[in-house]
Amino acid sequence: MLDHDNLEEFSDPINYDKQDPSDVGIEFYSSLAKEIGDPVLEIACGTGRVTIPMAQLGFSITGLDIVPGMLERARSKSVGLPTRWVEGDARTFELGERFRLIFMTGNAFQAFVPNAEQEALLQRVHAHLDDEGWFAFETRNPLFPNTTTREGFFPPLETSTKESYLQPYINVDGNEVRVSTTQVYDHVGQILHLVSYKRWYEAGKEHVKTTRTALRYTFPQELTALLHYNGFTLLKQYGDWNLEPLTATSPSIIVVCRKRG
Repeated sequence: MLDHDNLEEFSDPINYDKQDPSDVGIEFYSSLAKEIGDPVLEIACGTGRVTIPMAQLGFSITGLDIVPGMLERARSKSVGLPTRWVEGDARTFELGERFRLIFMTGNAFQAFVPNAEQEALLQRVHAHLDDEGWFAFETRNPLFPNTTTREGFFPPLETSTKESYLQPYINVDGNEVRVSTTQVYDHVGQILHLVSYKRWYEAGKEHVKTTRTALRYTFPQELTALLHYNGFTLLKQYGDWNLEPLTATSPSIIVVCRKRG
């Protein structure tokens, strides 16, 4: 069991966007929506980094997230767009409707740490997915040997008390924020426990913000079985955003599935 709610990284939505303004995933999930149609539901939509561009393309889309502040930020960024924002828990939500496409990005699938949470999420997706619809998401590949790529953060699955430094960023107040992490990997639970340190100087004083994140790593065959036993059939599987086949050296496991007939 975790001794935190696994949401600490999302307590400052504006600086969350400042730290990572990337648009990874927009092209992939938009292409799926063009192929399968709308309405679309993004689970764990955060500040709307992918939801909003898809709404701008004309898709009928709903963004669901458990953190009120992230949704407030999303609303402020989407004024004038017909996007619907819903506060809800991905493990228990009930919207009373079905969607042609449901997706999660930003490796949000890894935030569902124990088996029971993974299954609860999949059951909610199954209940809200059109019979002919698609469910898609990505998760970091536990077999991937490297620590970083051009497209994101891929920590090694090991324990390290030595701080590893990430790309600094400029926060909303114009201060440079230095970011570092330490980590403990639980090989039995397949959980990486990260502690992130954000340090910046303001008015001659150093400030430090510490947050904790737990990431569940699911191996490729394990993921296929998880989807199968929760009522899904795997349609497509990729190892990166270039749609390369999944291999042991792929950074990600990107899947598209549908309800099993």
